[in-house]
Amino acid sequence: MGPDFTYVQVANHIAARIEVGEFKHKLPAERALAEEYEVAYQTLRHAMEVLRERGVIITKQGRGTFVASSARAAESL
Repeated sequence: MGPDFTYVQVANHIAARIEVGEFKHKLPAERALAEEYEVAYQTLRHAMEVLRERGVIITKQGRGTFVASSARAAESL
């Protein structure tokens, strides 16, 4: 089995950061994360799509990207 694609590695790392509580509610802007991970913006967007498909994050247009569990909790209030 070959190495994971870069976007999968980034997605896995962001998911791990969420799991340990580094990101509790809102994630940084996608462009900021792309700079932090030193990847192209499109690579980061692909990673975020993977996380959305896994149910880890929720993106709300005009508001940002949030950890799914905290976004669901806020909606239930």
